[in-house]
Amino acid sequence: MNTKTVGPAFYKSLAAIALPVALQNLISFSVNLMDTIMLGSLGEVALSASSLANQVFFIYTVAVFGIASGATVLCSQYWGKKDVEAIRRVTALSLRLAAAVGVGTTVVLLLFPRQVMQIFTSEADVIAAGVDYLRIVCFSYLFYGVTATFLMVLRSTETVRISVVIYAVSFVVNVGGNYAFIFGRFGAPRMGVAGAAVGTVLARVAEFILVLGYMAFWEKKLRFKPQMIALPSQGLGRDLWHYGLPVMLNELLWSLAISMHSVVLGHMGSDAVAANSICYIMYEMVTSVILGVANGSAVLVGKIIGEGDWVYARACVSRLVRVYAVLGVVCAVLVFVVGLPMLALYDIQPGTVALAKQLLGVYAFAMFFQAFTCSLISGVLRGGGDTRFAMAVDAGCIWAMVPLGAAAAFLLGAPAAVVLFVLKFDMPVKAVLCLRRLAGGQWMRSVTR
Repeated sequence: MNTKTVGPAFYKSLAAIALPVALQNLISFSVNLMDTIMLGSLGEVALSASSLANQVFFIYTVAVFGIASGATVLCSQYWGKKDVEAIRRVTALSLRLAAAVGVGTTVVLLLFPRQVMQIFTSEADVIAAGVDYLRIVCFSYLFYGVTATFLMVLRSTETVRISVVIYAVSFVVNVGGNYAFIFGRFGAPRMGVAGAAVGTVLARVAEFILVLGYMAFWEKKLRFKPQMIALPSQGLGRDLWHYGLPVMLNELLWSLAISMHSVVLGHMGSDAVAANSICYIMYEMVTSVILGVANGSAVLVGKIIGEGDWVYARACVSRLVRVYAVLGVVCAVLVFVVGLPMLALYDIQPGTVALAKQLLGVYAFAMFFQAFTCSLISGVLRGGGDTRFAMAVDAGCIWAMVPLGAAAAFLLGAPAAVVLFVLKFDMPVKAVLCLRRLAGGQWMRSVTR
């Protein structure tokens, strides 16, 4: 039996993955922050339209994340076994799935943009602005799907720094494109909300070109070539279905539930939508740190289990839980430290500012528990192959709160902050259930052949 102890090398490996991933996510969320600041200067309608329209992209990105995360469950354990050929086949299948979802979503948005916007709001001016945005931004979906899948698979092989470079370039392109096309600078037409969509498309194309260039000329671990996209799965498709489908369903159901949060708040008025969209961006920025740790946890736990060292895996997870507790406190404080000064950057009504401050308090409460739930569900449990339990807890708890939040809003007439608190109460419930799961050893499963 292996008697390795959890020492500095483990924490160094965790930081080597977590920090670049956190920085990548922070850059990505900063793009959203710049979008809201620029569009916020146009008023609540423009800000609300882009926020609600982007719920579709949010659902799509989470679907892609689900596909890629399912692949990561397999790839991280195959990386522990150094089976590169199996990783290539999983990558090819994941790329085909992500591309298919991207094309399908694009077609739906081109044909039914107004009907999609009507799901999220009943305000005519917000719908009209959102339709203009969707008809352009939908062309970015396919590019995003390919890029995100490649970067997630590379992450499972402990290649993470390239993602920081790619998203840094994307940030510059997106912000520059937004500034040019929203406000009509540098000879570009003034397009308002639709201009933000143009900036997004330009950024996604830039990401796509950079990741293909990296895979073709610099990547040395997988050496994935274009013709490999047609590689047959050789049974790995069944494994991706068995272990990856729960992840895909988990992410899809979770994203739909988060979108339902927007639906509930969206029908409470444009001030609630604007306040929540501002706070949620800040919440996402702080969450980038948690996502980095979660991804690092998934890769390392999967790799250790792939190597067959289950005793060491349990010891590492015990230490990780302590890390998550400290992380939760730090991130909850950061929500206020980052959030309150940021509110001054927005040109919004005093009532919206006051509401945003209340919502920040709710998000800080949720953030502490999210350090456990996100890291355990997306990190430890998935890395360990326990994807079905992770799906049941994550999707089940968040959906249980949706009707309760809707009842608080529309039957009891509760304030927006109370409604959001009810919607976010799934976090502490999930944290307790996941910690109880770790007490046994059922979460550790080998998913390799």
